[in-house]
Amino acid sequence: MTKRSAQAKKLLEQRQILAAELPPFAEIVRGSLVTRYRRCGKATCHCRRGPGHGPAHYLVVTLKAGKTEQILLSEEMLPVARQFLNNYKRWWTALEKVSAVNRRLLRLRVASRKIDAEPGRRG
Repeated sequence: MTKRSAQAKKLLEQRQILAAELPPFAEIVRGSLVTRYRRCGKATCHCRRGPGHGPAHYLVVTLKAGKTEQILLSEEMLPVARQFLNNYKRWWTALEKVSAVNRRLLRLRVASRKIDAEPGRRG
């Protein structure tokens, strides 16, 4: 086995391991968790001196410039949202790692699957 093919084999195995460690794709969400306490404005309310009414937990997602979506989360949905956010981070990290492996494979000129025809070409 040549040095190049040994490197390629190691990279392909590394890529398979990364893919196998991923959480379910259906259980991801992009965004941030925000916890808010609000003040009601009544002069005699406890929120005037204390932390405020709450906590209220929101999943906040920026959709495009100037547009955000906020979803109020119940206490029972909070751990689910945290897990989905964590899964998103794991997918994003794995995507970057797999991309790095694939760049190295391309430098080695190793194809992981046979490509029969170029896309967009008609014979």
